[in-house]
Amino acid sequence: MPTMRILHIVVDLREAVRGLLHVEVEIPVQSATVAALTTPLWIQESHRDNGPIAGIAGLHFWACNRMLRWRRNPMVASEFHVDVPPNAEIIHASFDAIVTRKVTRRIVMLGWEHVLLYPSHRNIAHISIQAQVIIPRGWGVSTALQNLGPVHSSDTPDGSGKILAYQPTRLGRLADSPILTGLHFSALPITSDHRHMLCVAGDTAESVAIPKATLGKLAELVRETCSVFGSRHYDVFYFLLALTDHWPECGGAEHYDSCDIYMPSKALLGAETLREYGPLLAHEFIHSWNGKYRRPEGHAPPDFATPLDGRLLWVYEGLTQYYEGVISVRSGIVSPQSYLAELARNVAWLQGRSGRLWRSTEDTGTGARLRASSSWENWERSTQDYYVEEVMLWLEVDAIIRTESNGSRSLDHFSRIFFGSRVTTEPRMIPYTLEGIVSHLNKVVSHDWHSLFCRKVLNPSPHVNVEGIERSGYQFVRKDSPQAGQSKDDSITDAIWNSVGVRVGKDGRVQDVRRYGPGDVAKLAPQQTISKIDGEAFNLHKFAVTIHSRKGNDSPIRLTMTQEGDEWSTNIRYVEGLWYPWLERQPGTIDILSQILKSEGKCHGGGDSS
Repeated sequence: MPTMRILHIVVDLREAVRGLLHVEVEIPVQSATVAALTTPLWIQESHRDNGPIAGIAGLHFWACNRMLRWRRNPMVASEFHVDVPPNAEIIHASFDAIVTRKVTRRIVMLGWEHVLLYPSHRNIAHISIQAQVIIPRGWGVSTALQNLGPVHSSDTPDGSGKILAYQPTRLGRLADSPILTGLHFSALPITSDHRHMLCVAGDTAESVAIPKATLGKLAELVRETCSVFGSRHYDVFYFLLALTDHWPECGGAEHYDSCDIYMPSKALLGAETLREYGPLLAHEFIHSWNGKYRRPEGHAPPDFATPLDGRLLWVYEGLTQYYEGVISVRSGIVSPQSYLAELARNVAWLQGRSGRLWRSTEDTGTGARLRASSSWENWERSTQDYYVEEVMLWLEVDAIIRTESNGSRSLDHFSRIFFGSRVTTEPRMIPYTLEGIVSHLNKVVSHDWHSLFCRKVLNPSPHVNVEGIERSGYQFVRKDSPQAGQSKDDSITDAIWNSVGVRVGKDGRVQDVRRYGPGDVAKLAPQQTISKIDGEAFNLHKFAVTIHSRKGNDSPIRLTMTQEGDEWSTNIRYVEGLWYPWLERQPGTIDILSQILKSEGKCHGGGDSS
């Protein structure tokens, strides 16, 4: 199919502080027809249909000096039908995109999915588009669109902003290139070749003054990641970070040659906070290889209207999550002790996922678009278990490769071949299938990989997969105190959950109950409140101490419960006491996990990363 004439889009960010992005689009059309136009619907990075259609207001179309009639497709809410008059070759659209996330009074992270409007039923690889962005005067800006060529800059007529005109590109490429801009801004090279840039916008000038020690750790992160995958698939990679205390959560999204991440304002200012937030940078960077360059076939549709197939998210996200932890340790951001503590905590968390009795990990990916209910989340298994669960799987795969090759090969060898492809390229995409993964794993070490994946991923598995931990020379054990590296507050809440299967807040409100656990047997449920324990007022510490005191003691824990004005009593019977998860070395075994976490120390064809 031939490439259509070029679209033009202008996005004015000067009123983003009010939650409004002003958008104008010029769209080539065929005269005397009905043009079908659409906004993005399925967003790859979120794995679901959460496009911006509900956030569009003030939509108007015009051509030939008159307004045009439009109506929404009654069956597809993201599609608009516009009557094109005779002799009109271009129609103009204007609207406001209403944004409630990723903007503050000093920071804007522009995701193009919020502002795109383009012809429906076309392959986005065949749609060319040229973008302009208007940013407030004096703000800094960065984006991977700079990789496309020179950026033309000019002032707005009233002097209140700067107009940035980027080189024309394909619509899919534009959509994958967010823009970060902010009043307090810095752009710093992570590596000496300037191929990896840290671009930060923050609440204050202090928050963007990144210490040299942090840049050094991030340089190690880049080097260790390049060591795993070898060849890269970008020219310059931009870590776009919004450092703010005014967004309620921390998170990020992957792109070919950039990532957009938001975290607290002091996240990069010290070793302690970097240990907590640094792994997120590793995760999104790894996605440049697994998730962008290579991605599941079902996540590579020709447009943003085709539903995404999430069956292989256990590879897309699960393998990335595994390497997030490994690379964070190899680069010195996370200590081996903290890694072991987190791995132990995740095993305990997964053991408590009662939804694993009926739902496979694969199905949590297939159903990624489903929204979690406000109750019984654990039984529903609605959280994205394909992240944490598959860390255990890929640890097992890594351990199998290392043991069956007598230590001569590892999962890194597979990743270098499969995701690195042994050749450096510009951003591009090659889909993968389960059959392709199995075939390439067998090229590294011959094993019945398909049967392993069927048992551990494709079918429900009532027991947590600890075979990778055991193959790596460790064992999961329960102890009376938290392992070094576990948060004290989190460990108490987790220990109560691990023991009696009740997740409860500081106010006594029950948040979740593990099906078939002691709390479930006692008929506890979300939205109830524990007001008393053995006749005394509730507090978390009291609950933990009481559970601990019942170890080996068959006398029940008496709870006074309230809900909707009712009050009643119930008993929890539990004699195993309060416990915390640990990983310990198995005597007489090889410490393969330490080998996995050991720094690679070199790049394999990835260019200068020093």
